Amino acid sequence: MAYRRYRPGDTIMLKHGVLGNRQPSGSGNVLSVLPAAQGFVHYRVRFQNEDFERSIRQDDIDVLASPSSPLPSEARAATESPKSSWINSNSIRIRK
Repeated sequence: MAYRRYRPGDTIMLKHGVLGNRQPSGSGNVLSVLPAAQGFVHYRVRFQNEDFERSIRQDDIDVLASPSSPLPSEARAATESPKSSWINSNSIRIRK
């Protein structure tokens, strides 16, 4: 299964020259994630100054100019205090 880097609501930029002369100017807003086809994740994207949506492959997106949303596990890890340990000492049972 292909890794989905972006989620609906994320803002993306295309790599230069991907669509040739029809390259949209400005950023695009991810509307939905489409099923993977031929090993690539596709996104439904609407760009500024356009009144239609495009289907964009993940490898056509400029990763450096388009920060991705954190994964739920990354967001959870960021909210935890740095002093907490992954070991819960209250759940350890010792046989006698």
